[in-house]
Amino acid sequence: MGALRDEHHNGWLMPSGSYPAAVYEDEWVDQETVPSSPAPTRIVSLRPTGFEAARTVGEHIRASTPVVMDLTEMEEAEAKRMVDFASGLIFGTRGGIERIARRVFLLTPADVEVMVIDRPLDETGFYNQS
Repeated sequence: MGALRDEHHNGWLMPSGSYPAAVYEDEWVDQETVPSSPAPTRIVSLRPTGFEAARTVGEHIRASTPVVMDLTEMEEAEAKRMVDFASGLIFGTRGGIERIARRVFLLTPADVEVMVIDRPLDETGFYNQS
């Protein structure tokens, strides 16, 4: 609170403190400044037959929806291409990828944490696609 200029009292008048403080209603007081992101309400399961499904996978990850990607019905070359795409997508969005079974992967956005109890990984952290 600023002081007021007064020529009769040594130059400055200061508030005495006997006045009630002004009370303002602030609608933002009880609201969070950064909204918390809710846990995902759904998981999408896709069984693509060709690489044209890559866009659908990307759109779900960008929308923060986890995707179970089952590549068992794809030819080997196309399945490897899809895994390469998914790896780049996950790297770019800072998400996660877990191998669930042979040719089945769980792709998760950055705000989803996956807890793996039993994880047979090699030292490099890469998946053997063969």
